[in-house]
Amino acid sequence: MPAVSFRFVLAPLVLLLLFAGAENAAAETVWTCSMHPQIQLPEAGQCPICFMDLIEVEKESNDNRQSLRQISFDDRARKLAQVEVRPVVRGKAATEIRMVGKVDYDETRVGTITSWVSGRIDKLFVDYTGSRVRRSQPMAKIYSPELLTAQAELIQASAALKRTEQSGNEIIKKTASRTLTASREKLRLLGLGNGQIEAIEKQGKPTDHITLTAPMSGIVIKKNVTEGMYVKTGTPIYTLADLDRVWVILEAYESDLQAITLGQQVLFSVESYPGTPFQGKVAYIDPLVDNKTRTIRVRLNVDNRDAKLKPGMFVRATAVGSTSNDPDKQPLLIPASAPLVTGKRALVYVQLPDRVGVYVGREVILGQRRGDSFEVRSGLREGELVVTRGNFKIDSAIQLQARPSLMNPYMEVAADPNKPLPPLFVSRLNLLNRDFAELSKAVHEKNSVQQAAAVKKFTAGLAGIKAEKLDNDELLSWKELSMLLTSDIILLQEAENDQETIRMYSTTAEHFSQLRRRFGLHDEAAARLGSAELREKISLLIGRYLGLQQHLAADNLEDARKDGTAVAPLAETVIAGLRATGFDQAETFADQLSRDVEQLRAAENLADIRTAFSSLSETITRIVETFGSGENTPLYIQFCPMAFGNKGATWLAPSEEVNNPYFGTMMLNCGEVRRQITQ
Repeated sequence: MPAVSFRFVLAPLVLLLLFAGAENAAAETVWTCSMHPQIQLPEAGQCPICFMDLIEVEKESNDNRQSLRQISFDDRARKLAQVEVRPVVRGKAATEIRMVGKVDYDETRVGTITSWVSGRIDKLFVDYTGSRVRRSQPMAKIYSPELLTAQAELIQASAALKRTEQSGNEIIKKTASRTLTASREKLRLLGLGNGQIEAIEKQGKPTDHITLTAPMSGIVIKKNVTEGMYVKTGTPIYTLADLDRVWVILEAYESDLQAITLGQQVLFSVESYPGTPFQGKVAYIDPLVDNKTRTIRVRLNVDNRDAKLKPGMFVRATAVGSTSNDPDKQPLLIPASAPLVTGKRALVYVQLPDRVGVYVGREVILGQRRGDSFEVRSGLREGELVVTRGNFKIDSAIQLQARPSLMNPYMEVAADPNKPLPPLFVSRLNLLNRDFAELSKAVHEKNSVQQAAAVKKFTAGLAGIKAEKLDNDELLSWKELSMLLTSDIILLQEAENDQETIRMYSTTAEHFSQLRRRFGLHDEAAARLGSAELREKISLLIGRYLGLQQHLAADNLEDARKDGTAVAPLAETVIAGLRATGFDQAETFADQLSRDVEQLRAAENLADIRTAFSSLSETITRIVETFGSGENTPLYIQFCPMAFGNKGATWLAPSEEVNNPYFGTMMLNCGEVRRQITQ
């Protein structure tokens, strides 16, 4: 048998052996496909997907379960799956951050030698870059007529002072003394030192050259002139750098910045000295983010008296950040192998306390990765045992039972109309239903202040529901859905922009719709959020709206006008029904729908109709999401990113087929299906 075929057969066999090792109390027999475990049939046959023979398994009942994601393994199954567990701990976690960068000059140790007078470069004592120089070392000799004039003034002032000393006139003496002082100061400003000025006075003869000296020790990194060149005052001649201390400029990602602090020691290496560690201290963190690389500059001060580091060298650095030393502020940590990560969500299997071999799936919110561990922000408690090895096999075994798993999330169960729910539980669910309607309004209006308040209110309402007096099946469904909604709200709060907010809200809305259907909230909420009559009116409006959408997609102006005219009376009935509910949000929807209809009536060409259609689409979407409709068929929210100058626009469609109403036949299939509204 070829190797590929062997693996194809081996994986299902391992899962079946694991499944056979599960403890099944009060189990029922079902027939499933090893390749498509979502197929669950009451009798033998073939898989309707791949036509493989179905296999017989025992499906565990919900009796004595704590979660829909619960499964039990006996000793043999645990050994086969190689299951290992470790406790959730609270402690100080280290984060290893890797950065790259380069060695650069220390800007505080860079000096420039400039000409203080105009003149001609007659001699360069250092004539190439890279030369090492000492402080006060002669660097260049400049001939300057301006310097000759200033020296002559000094000699004359010195001689005049000597002559006035023989006279008794104090005024003349003071004047001569001040003139000499001014002459000396002028030469100092032209670059001569005190010793040179004294020598000129003693000799009584001016020099026609000035010698420039190095203001610091270092390396010549730039030479700007050559011998014989004429320079002006302020012309740079040499640039020097002291390399006894250098900078290392690193690039850090935004996500790593929280673990980097001023004064932190960072280890790095360079290609020239493999295996030799270097160390520097974080002296500066750039307050601005590079828009192209999305990184932030981090600067290290590094001692370089051994001259091993050269500016321009490539650097690989590693910083070790750690969490707070305060035990109360230290995060919960789990091994990095424990969570099964899908985007921002993660699934962890937890062994129940005092029940070896019994595992429960738990959705958690992870924080930063800290070396070989993950921070856990929500979903786990300190001391719980999480599966660190064998978690994929456990998830596969749960999937065989057609229960929620990593690849197959919550599987819907319809409400039983003949089974009454506890009145207190129902009343709290209805309040939560209203809270969600307010959250939906805030998200669609992009009102961040109202959204924050609505999220807070919804979170409190969700946490306040006590699932008391529910039977076991309903209790497990409530635990599963409330767990998903708790994670949804955390991720919704952390959305960084409007697009991500809508994406997170869409997942939240789908989970809440499942909650409504599981516990029959649609009818229970009718007294607050409208009636069956209102939903029927909404259904009639949607029917005409969908006709308008199709005619716009076909560039049919005449029929689009007719649909626009026909929408108005249907919208008026919906507006009246919304106002009759007495619900604040319904009043807002009614006002917006009225404006949309007026805009549609005034439209004369396809462009105007499409503009009005865009606003109408958003309003009808919010109405359907809040109140539902009388239709039993799904609606799909579709999106074109190029509509209205790349601003993007949505519309409702009766199927997943994309017929773009904003571009029509020019780009009929431009767009994507964002999500489904199940009515």
